[in-house]
Amino acid sequence: MMRKTAYTGTFFLCLLINIALNFRLTIPGWILLILHFIFPAISIWWFVGYMGAFLLYMLIWQLVWHLIGRIGASAKEVPPPKELNPYSVKGNTMPLNRRGPADIEEKQNRDGEN
Repeated sequence: MMRKTAYTGTFFLCLLINIALNFRLTIPGWILLILHFIFPAISIWWFVGYMGAFLLYMLIWQLVWHLIGRIGASAKEVPPPKELNPYSVKGNTMPLNRRGPADIEEKQNRDGEN
Protein backbone atom coordinates (compact mmCIF):
# COMPACT_ATOMS: atom_id res chain seq x y z
CA MET A 1 0.00 0.00 0.00
CA MET A 2 1.25 3.46 -0.80
CA ARG A 3 2.02 5.90 1.96
CA LYS A 4 -0.42 8.79 2.26
CA THR A 5 1.13 12.22 2.77
CA ALA A 6 -0.38 15.57 3.64
CA TYR A 7 1.69 17.39 0.99
CA THR A 8 -0.20 17.36 -2.32
CA GLY A 9 1.41 20.21 -4.30
CA THR A 10 3.68 18.02 -6.40
CA PHE A 11 1.78 17.95 -9.70
CA PHE A 12 3.75 20.65 -11.50
CA LEU A 13 7.05 19.53 -9.99
CA CYS A 14 6.40 16.00 -11.30
CA LEU A 15 5.35 17.46 -14.65
CA LEU A 16 8.65 19.34 -14.94
CA ILE A 17 10.64 16.25 -13.99
CA ASN A 18 8.64 14.20 -16.50
CA ILE A 19 9.37 16.72 -19.25
CA ALA A 20 13.07 16.71 -18.33
CA LEU A 21 13.23 12.92 -18.39
CA ASN A 22 11.44 12.75 -21.75
CA PHE A 23 13.43 15.57 -23.32
CA ARG A 24 14.65 13.19 -26.04
CA LEU A 25 11.13 13.28 -27.50
CA THR A 26 11.75 16.93 -28.46
CA ILE A 27 14.63 16.06 -30.82
CA PRO A 28 12.37 16.10 -33.94
CA GLY A 29 11.20 19.57 -32.93
CA TRP A 30 14.75 20.87 -32.66
CA ILE A 31 15.51 19.33 -36.05
CA LEU A 32 12.51 21.21 -37.47
CA LEU A 33 13.84 24.45 -35.96
CA ILE A 34 17.29 23.91 -37.49
CA LEU A 35 15.70 23.09 -40.85
CA HIS A 36 13.70 26.32 -40.61
CA PHE A 37 16.91 28.34 -40.37
CA ILE A 38 18.63 26.35 -43.15
CA PHE A 39 15.64 26.26 -45.51
CA PRO A 40 13.42 29.30 -44.89
CA ALA A 41 10.62 27.63 -46.87
CA ILE A 42 9.95 25.40 -43.83
CA SER A 43 7.66 27.31 -41.50
CA ILE A 44 8.57 27.82 -37.86
CA TRP A 45 5.01 26.81 -37.01
CA TRP A 46 6.02 23.18 -37.54
CA PHE A 47 8.43 23.58 -34.62
CA VAL A 48 5.86 25.41 -32.49
CA GLY A 49 3.17 22.84 -33.30
CA TYR A 50 5.43 19.89 -32.49
CA MET A 51 6.55 21.41 -29.18
CA GLY A 52 2.94 22.28 -28.30
CA ALA A 53 1.87 18.71 -29.05
CA PHE A 54 4.75 17.42 -26.92
CA LEU A 55 3.74 19.60 -23.96
CA LEU A 56 0.08 18.61 -24.35
CA TYR A 57 1.08 14.92 -24.43
CA MET A 58 3.17 15.34 -21.26
CA LEU A 59 0.34 17.20 -19.50
CA ILE A 60 -2.27 14.56 -20.37
CA TRP A 61 0.08 11.73 -19.36
CA GLN A 62 0.81 13.45 -16.04
CA LEU A 63 -2.92 14.00 -15.43
CA VAL A 64 -3.57 10.28 -16.01
CA TRP A 65 -0.92 9.31 -13.43
CA HIS A 66 -2.17 11.97 -11.01
CA LEU A 67 -5.73 10.60 -11.21
CA ILE A 68 -4.51 7.03 -10.78
CA GLY A 69 -2.63 8.11 -7.65
CA ARG A 70 -5.67 9.89 -6.22
CA ILE A 71 -7.94 6.93 -6.87
CA GLY A 72 -5.44 4.57 -5.27
CA ALA A 73 -5.02 6.81 -2.22
CA SER A 74 -8.78 7.08 -1.70
CA ALA A 75 -9.38 3.32 -1.69
CA LYS A 76 -10.51 1.84 1.60
CA GLU A 77 -8.20 -0.56 3.37
CA VAL A 78 -9.16 -4.21 3.06
CA PRO A 79 -9.56 -5.95 6.44
CA PRO A 80 -7.26 -8.92 7.01
CA PRO A 81 -8.86 -12.25 6.10
CA LYS A 82 -10.22 -14.50 8.82
CA GLU A 83 -7.77 -17.22 9.88
CA LEU A 84 -9.10 -20.47 8.43
CA ASN A 85 -5.97 -22.57 8.91
CA PRO A 86 -6.82 -25.44 11.31
CA TYR A 87 -3.13 -25.88 12.12
CA SER A 88 -2.67 -22.26 13.19
CA VAL A 89 -1.19 -21.85 16.68
CA LYS A 90 -2.56 -18.35 17.29
CA GLY A 91 -5.43 -19.46 19.53
CA ASN A 92 -3.71 -22.49 21.07
CA THR A 93 -1.42 -21.78 24.02
CA MET A 94 -0.29 -25.38 24.54
CA PRO A 95 3.23 -26.12 23.23
CA LEU A 96 3.34 -28.18 20.05
CA ASN A 97 5.24 -31.06 21.69
CA ARG A 98 2.47 -31.51 24.31
CA ARG A 99 -0.43 -31.93 21.93
CA GLY A 100 -1.77 -35.34 21.15
CA PRO A 101 -4.87 -37.31 20.14
CA ALA A 102 -6.42 -36.78 23.60
CA ASP A 103 -6.34 -33.02 23.11
CA ILE A 104 -8.09 -33.35 19.77
CA GLU A 105 -10.83 -35.59 21.24
CA GLU A 106 -11.31 -33.23 24.18
CA LYS A 107 -11.70 -30.28 21.80
CA GLN A 108 -14.23 -32.19 19.70
CA ASN A 109 -16.21 -33.10 22.84
CA ARG A 110 -16.19 -29.46 23.98
CA ASP A 111 -17.39 -28.26 20.58
CA GLY A 112 -20.12 -30.90 20.46
CA GLU A 113 -21.48 -30.00 23.92
CA ASN A 114 -21.76 -26.25 23.20
